[in-house]
Amino acid sequence: MSEYYNEAENMTYTSEDWAAMQQLEFDDRGREWSRKFYLSYNIIVVAFFVAAVVAHFYIVQFKKTVRRATNEKTPLIPTNNGAPRPVTFVSKVIRKTTSVLIYQPQGRYSESYGTMLIIASYLGLNILYTFIHGGASSTQIFANRIGLLSIVNMPILFLLGSKTGLLVDWTGWSHEGYIILHKHVGRVVCITAIAHVFAYCAVVPISTRVQINNEAIVGLIATTCFGIILGTSLAPLRARLYEIFLYFHVWFIVLPLPFLFFHWVRTKPYVITCAVIFAWDRFTRFKNVHHVIGISQNLSGDTVKLCMNTRATFSEIHWTTGQYVYISITSLARFQYHPFTIASPPGANTLDLIIRARKGFSRSLFNNEGEHLVAVHGPYGNQHSFDGCRKVVLVAGGAGVSYTYPEAIEIVRSHEAIGDVPPEIDFLWVVPDESYASWTDLDNEKYGVNFKLWVTKEQGHSLRKTVEEYGGDKNIAVAAAVCGPAQIVRETRNACSDLLWEQYNVDFHAESFGW
Repeated sequence: MSEYYNEAENMTYTSEDWAAMQQLEFDDRGREWSRKFYLSYNIIVVAFFVAAVVAHFYIVQFKKTVRRATNEKTPLIPTNNGAPRPVTFVSKVIRKTTSVLIYQPQGRYSESYGTMLIIASYLGLNILYTFIHGGASSTQIFANRIGLLSIVNMPILFLLGSKTGLLVDWTGWSHEGYIILHKHVGRVVCITAIAHVFAYCAVVPISTRVQINNEAIVGLIATTCFGIILGTSLAPLRARLYEIFLYFHVWFIVLPLPFLFFHWVRTKPYVITCAVIFAWDRFTRFKNVHHVIGISQNLSGDTVKLCMNTRATFSEIHWTTGQYVYISITSLARFQYHPFTIASPPGANTLDLIIRARKGFSRSLFNNEGEHLVAVHGPYGNQHSFDGCRKVVLVAGGAGVSYTYPEAIEIVRSHEAIGDVPPEIDFLWVVPDESYASWTDLDNEKYGVNFKLWVTKEQGHSLRKTVEEYGGDKNIAVAAAVCGPAQIVRETRNACSDLLWEQYNVDFHAESFGW
């Protein structure tokens, strides 16, 4: 029998005792590091969300203050004797930085540089915590590390995946922004959970694997659920079988919670947090549900207009421009809730949705024109502020008009209601053909909006032209908002990025929905 001599303690141990002591020491170091990991990682995550909230409210107030000050000091029509005011150094730095952050390179899966910076920082943080302080010194330590990362990221996943967007009002993030972050956090959770299982399989001897305890069994079940979610969320499969993806995505992320609760003692607080977030999201959704009768009408271009009488419900639905609702029509698709931007201005008698018929639910709605019982959840989201802007450019592509059309009308109405002069509004709508817009009232004199209909995709050039020709003063606040297909959003975003780089005072906002 082998013996081990500990010089510090002046004692000799058998190989079994020595192995037991080494394991105890390993476990103690692991528990100590786990406590530090949980504390520091949670502090960083909370600090990020707090910073996002503070930044949102500061930027909103900062923009309002700067726009008001600029408009008070800058005449609507520059005099011949006076040149436009020079751009301050601080404004130059802000505009250059914003220009870089909002720019979106070409590529199907590319995002803006600002979004990619956040994603890269998040992934880098997780990689750092995986390998710091000897994370790769042994397979068992590596397995523990990635298991910890999987469980601590789950509350973030549930928070970003909540339908009601628990932080929407505080952060100002769009629905699409939430989805982008949700997808990357979800990949980290699923991949680290699967890697955790494979790493432990490499550690545990084959003779021991047949003696699997209850903790291992519930862990395997939870990891299987994560594997199903990861597989069905792949872009090609998600595009072809979206309805199946939707079912699996919701229920297979909730199913692992009870199994993870009994997997390990340190998972319990995080599982409880996930359960609370999920329960609160469901409670909020069903508290805000309205059952109404909706009339669907097929329009040109494979488009459906769904009109719902919001005043016929137990409690009226009140909304602002830019908000969205989730709708469910059980006669067409059970247990499915799809987000759509509200296409009618606030205070209208009907809540209208403009829906492009593709596959699944939207195609079923198009094929079943008429009356439907609709469950409406919401509204959710924020109204983007155009206060203080002298010029507003609204760009829509196809069904994206559901955001820009009521926004244009509401901007004019809200200013006239308080006796103020509304900003000059250019409404640019890119459509496949002119018949696509036959159902929309595009009366310039009636609404005080400069409606423009394009059957081409020149919105980037025209956006630049309309901004450059406005007074020649780069300090005058101009806002650009876009909603539509990814290519139109990218071109408009990059046109604003170029103008900001050239020191034009442009505020950019995008609205879109996708998975």
